Amino acid sequence: MSLIGGCNRPISDAEKLRAIRAEAYGLMKTDPPEKPRSWKKVPKEQWPLAIAGLHPADVTVHTWGVDIMTNAYFDGGYGYQVPLSKADLPMPPACYSEPARGVFWHNPC
Repeated sequence: MSLIGGCNRPISDAEKLRAIRAEAYGLMKTDPPEKPRSWKKVPKEQWPLAIAGLHPADVTVHTWGVDIMTNAYFDGGYGYQVPLSKADLPMPPACYSEPARGVFWHNPC
């Protein structure tokens, strides 16, 4: 299953999820937030291949990890978050599922 346009559920392809995790960790190294902000938007033309394949609305590197917003809404929207640690996730635990180790999917919460 893949994420297409308006689908609001995570992909289940283990290889793609591993690639997303690896690319997110790469973004944390190459595009860290610059002070005084605790986040940095990644321009669309700089999105790595697997992350771009999700057709996200936005990709942001935070001090806690990477947020890949697939559908933005006022209530948090839908998307993936790849944190440095599960304890660093910014939303309540009930908002998340973990389709692959270290890759978290969130619904509006």
